Amino acid sequence: MRKILTVFCLIFLIGCGYKPISKIAKETIEGSVFVDVTMSKTDPQNTVAIKDAIRQGIVQRLGMSLADRNSAQSHIVAAIKSLSFTELSYDQYGYISSYRANLVVNFKTKLKNGEIFSKDCVGDYDFRVSRLVKNSYDTSSIISDKDRYDAIENASAQAFDEFVSALAIKGLKIERDLQR
Repeated sequence: MRKILTVFCLIFLIGCGYKPISKIAKETIEGSVFVDVTMSKTDPQNTVAIKDAIRQGIVQRLGMSLADRNSAQSHIVAAIKSLSFTELSYDQYGYISSYRANLVVNFKTKLKNGEIFSKDCVGDYDFRVSRLVKNSYDTSSIISDKDRYDAIENASAQAFDEFVSALAIKGLKIERDLQR
């Protein structure tokens, strides 16, 4: 019974024309990719976290290869529009115990048809700053550099996922227009 259900599901998915978003997005841009993140003069460390997250997303989510600026067939340029940290909760002593990193990144790339595609994408990430140290809570509400880097990297990954989805939708619209 289980095998029959599995075969039926596979036939249904193949027969209905299902395509993963990552495949559609991959078809929308060409070959190898170069990632450039516009450097933030006020906080260059954020730029490194965002660039790492985008590069990881290109390789893992899209299955594309990275290349240097001269040999890449596609370029993705990202720029930080805004970055903020919002307090989410407080402990019993009034110290901040968790934050949310809110990030807005503008992604810009050239599609296969020559059109420039630009999209502002949002990512956020919740994290705790109070920790248990030697059987007592460290109630410092200061964000460590590691927490900040991890939060920005995770928010960047979420923003990149939104970009991939928007890229796939744009690819479907282009494909539909070509069929008309």
